[in-house]
Amino acid sequence: MFENQYHEEMEQEVLRLEAGKRASDAGHPEWRNACALCHCQLTGIESSHCEECKDRI
Repeated sequence: MFENQYHEEMEQEVLRLEAGKRASDAGHPEWRNACALCHCQLTGIESSHCEECKDRI
């Protein structure tokens, strides 16, 4: 049980770090996340693309 919780926490940390890097790469290190294609601000960390860019992929 502890291993599963640790694994889930580490997955969330990786998502948070990747989202922060995208925001920083977009020129906005104060944001939590940014779209990997158009660099607009995203509210959550679960996705790397906004809704408009998801349709273009």
